[in-house]
Amino acid sequence: MPLSKITGMILCGGYGKRLHPLTQKIPKVLLEIKPGYTLLDHQLSLYQKAGVKRVALLAGYLAGSIERKYGGKWGGMRLEYVIERKPLGTLNAIRLGMKRIRDDVIVSNGDIVADVDLEKMWEEFERSKCEASILAVRMRSPYGILKIRGKRILSFSEKPPLPYYINGGFYCLRKTVLPMMERFKTGNIEHTVFPELAKRRKLACYIEDGNKFWISVDTTKDLEEVKKKYGK
Repeated sequence: MPLSKITGMILCGGYGKRLHPLTQKIPKVLLEIKPGYTLLDHQLSLYQKAGVKRVALLAGYLAGSIERKYGGKWGGMRLEYVIERKPLGTLNAIRLGMKRIRDDVIVSNGDIVADVDLEKMWEEFERSKCEASILAVRMRSPYGILKIRGKRILSFSEKPPLPYYINGGFYCLRKTVLPMMERFKTGNIEHTVFPELAKRRKLACYIEDGNKFWISVDTTKDLEEVKKKYGK
């Protein structure tokens, strides 16, 4: 199925407490990467580039700020709002969105800034015949690495990628996972639905190795790193 017929869903409901005071009056997704260009703008641009025509914003905290800024359209895409009145975890937010959409979807965490090809991710997911797929990204060391032989340091490597993968915050989901979500209802999808799908061998992953940029904006330091990359 082409992405023009698939709905995107962006998780926009986080409190962003580690980014206070920046997020005390605005939701995290409205933080600016550069003047007039927010984290949410970056996410929406990925969906637009992939050919998606409809995006549901799964909002909660200060949801009205998002709706007032974006309204019903962005870059030719139709925007809808699914409001979670009480925060019950990512599973519930996605569940509410899928109950509205009633079809296969692509979901993303709104605080992720990444160079990811959603069209390729979706195509690979379609071929997998799995019920869900996760973007897998190489974990990067938070510190510089020393290469040692005996008692001698041979070289330094500044924050290199490690031989491990982490959840990249972009998901492809078939509508067939909704009954499982209804069973759990609350919590995070990473701790409920995904482990069960993995046990059934119904959870795929999409990997984009190389020099692809990826960061989860959780702190002011993360935001500054994003600004260095995209703020020009």
